[in-house]
Amino acid sequence: MNILIIGVGYVGLATGISLAIKGYNVRFYDKNKEKITLLKNGKLPFFEPKLQKTLIESLNDKRVIFFDNFKEAIANAEVVFICVGTPIFKNGDTNSKDIEKVAMEIKKNKQGKTVIVIRSTVNPKVYNSIKSILSDKDFHLAVNPEFLREGKALDDTLNPSRIVVGTDDKLAKETLKKLYSSFDAPKIFTDPISAILIKYASNSFLAVKISFINEIANLSDKLGGNIDDIAKGLGLDPRIGKDFLKAGIGFGGSCLPKDAKNIVKYAKETGINLDIIDAASKLNDKQYKVVIRKLKQYLGSLNGKKIAVFGLSFKGGTDDLRNSVSFRIISDLRRAGAILKLHDYLAWIKAKELVKVTLVSNDPYLVAEDTDAIVIATDWNEYLNEDWKKIKSLMKGNLIIDGRNILDGGLLKKIGFTYEGIGRK
Repeated sequence: MNILIIGVGYVGLATGISLAIKGYNVRFYDKNKEKITLLKNGKLPFFEPKLQKTLIESLNDKRVIFFDNFKEAIANAEVVFICVGTPIFKNGDTNSKDIEKVAMEIKKNKQGKTVIVIRSTVNPKVYNSIKSILSDKDFHLAVNPEFLREGKALDDTLNPSRIVVGTDDKLAKETLKKLYSSFDAPKIFTDPISAILIKYASNSFLAVKISFINEIANLSDKLGGNIDDIAKGLGLDPRIGKDFLKAGIGFGGSCLPKDAKNIVKYAKETGINLDIIDAASKLNDKQYKVVIRKLKQYLGSLNGKKIAVFGLSFKGGTDDLRNSVSFRIISDLRRAGAILKLHDYLAWIKAKELVKVTLVSNDPYLVAEDTDAIVIATDWNEYLNEDWKKIKSLMKGNLIIDGRNILDGGLLKKIGFTYEGIGRK
């Protein structure tokens, strides 16, 4: 079975390389020639360790090939996965320009029976637009949402929690049954709209769960409770579960914020108000402000204060800056007149191109030097292993605002820090 993957982001590469591992012939296409050149040379355009290693192995075994010419790429494809980005506008609407352009390119360049699989996240309106473009009887359409996590993209694609396929087309259904037959995971075959809503509902539920525990953390802060114990007590209830109950300054990334806003906007157009999801999204947009309040509580005016922000990527283990909460904090601190120094283990180079501040570095000791306070904005596990005694000796002040509740506050207090987490005593 010859497979074409359109789009070489996290989703496209993880999907294609996983299928190559399963023995399929996989071609990749992207209009970005620089990315294609990188990939031909065995280099990812982003940080994803296991995927990087497997890419090189797949190239050496000649299981994958990369194209920047659409006509050549699609020539012999039997199954085409659409994995391009579907960002949203500020009002929550999907920017469907790229995915609709891909659909038109398929229509223009492909003849004969072809199964077209929409892997990108699309709402029903965008799905219907693509369906209209690909209305030819030789095109057999299916929706196959992904559920991968950055940093674990290959593992999540090879060992998925579930495989969801939405289609009304017999050939598409049978083809994808065969394609995924060697994947050991529950498989749900349903209609396209249900498959789309499974993806949106999954991400929206996680968004609600995170915003919920953050609200409880804010209450815990006010009353003097310990959110770590509260979350543990909640998570031990099997009806709730422990995942996504880590309090902090909110979620970022390319999926949860986007999908929650997009489904709320789309639902409103149909006459349905998704009040819970809408509330969770709005709560998340302002949760980061707890950091600003805590800094002002201890430092007073932030004008002229030197503040280090530790962590720029939206989560640890990736260099992805999309919708990173760190940049909301940075923006507010700059408006308040603070002098900023920024640290990240991976994303510091990308951040340097975006933000003009005193210092952006991957050296935490250099960034901490002569600062009044440090804000932990990303949950890098590596922060646990830094020499905090040394950091304390380098700082002018002694304040740490742990926006991700990852550090040992008791230990830091013994060293001489003033420590504030989110919802912790």
